[in-house]
Amino acid sequence: MLLSRLTLGKVALAWAVFLWCAGLVLPNLDSHAQAHPAVKAIVAAGLATLLIGTPIALATYFNRAWRRVAAVPNRTAYVLWLSLESIAGIGVLGILVYATVTFAVARFR
Repeated sequence: MLLSRLTLGKVALAWAVFLWCAGLVLPNLDSHAQAHPAVKAIVAAGLATLLIGTPIALATYFNRAWRRVAAVPNRTAYVLWLSLESIAGIGVLGILVYATVTFAVARFR
């Protein structure tokens, strides 16, 4: 399955490339220039793809990590660290959802 090849490293690199390209292509907030509608559509499609891909990659990563708990020699430290990672991952997803909903409400008001 193609989604099994989706890793956190690939998603993080995709976010970095997306944000860098969006910073180059989109106009500054204080300028009166308007972005071309095609550019807006491409940026929206890229953002939607990343907003779908990020939870899938996080779920895959944490599913594999939690299944390895029985195989690690230092189980207590591993579970503690993985719990902190899980909380941080949920926080990242919460921030993404909050930013997306806030932008959508402000944009379509």
